[in-house]
Amino acid sequence: MYTDSIDLILSRRSVRSFQDKKIPADVIDKIVQCAIFAPSAKNKQNWHFTVITDTSVIDEMNRLALVGMQKMGIEKEENTHIFYHAPLVIVLSSVLEGYSEVNAGCALENMAIGARVYGVESCIIGQTRFMYHQANEQDINRLLKIPEAYHHDLAICFGYPKEDLPEAKPRRENLVDYIR
Repeated sequence: MYTDSIDLILSRRSVRSFQDKKIPADVIDKIVQCAIFAPSAKNKQNWHFTVITDTSVIDEMNRLALVGMQKMGIEKEENTHIFYHAPLVIVLSSVLEGYSEVNAGCALENMAIGARVYGVESCIIGQTRFMYHQANEQDINRLLKIPEAYHHDLAICFGYPKEDLPEAKPRRENLVDYIR
């Protein structure tokens, strides 16, 4: 458990190996609440979250994304699972208007950091967009319960890590200038 917010943020890593262990419903609810309380431009909160614990749906999303990638000429290793067999995937969709991408980023990072308080790690997944390169958009939106007029943004998977968190990768230098 983390008590220092800065340590919590600085020690976050993308995890790609999860235990076969369900996340309790009350913890999932708290993770989603972290997203709902993220900032949004003009406080529009024009987002929607689809919380998926049904492994057959997660596996179908994986299959659809892999087929879409293949059709786009993107090769993946055999047995690739874009969600790393995580027990929880949350799909974020939004009304596409000014700053929806920024809103999505805030919500995803809030969830990723909030989950850590419960020992749950995450990985933000952009490959879900490839589902739409080979299937009917309405069919996928129905599968993921994306409301009409909303569009898929990103997904994030969650689970308890199988191993210790990886070390932080080196940070690039000369990324900050101060004007004082």
